[in-house]
Amino acid sequence: MVIPPKSTIGYHKHGNNEEMYIVLSGEGMMTINGEPVTVKMGDMILNRAFGEHGLVNSSDTNIDLLVFQIDIED
Repeated sequence: MVIPPKSTIGYHKHGNNEEMYIVLSGEGMMTINGEPVTVKMGDMILNRAFGEHGLVNSSDTNIDLLVFQIDIED
């Protein structure tokens, strides 16, 4: 996934699925369950089931992400 400069993955809530973001290049500001966290190349971020998150690219370069998503069975 590519997040272009000055764009965002809007803050949102997931259901019963988890995502893993691996930042391949760039840097930005994630908000995870209301807490801001700076992310950069090499970071791995787990977005847990039923959690909230968003990512803002306020830089002048792309953020390249590798994203894995799985559904969690009850």
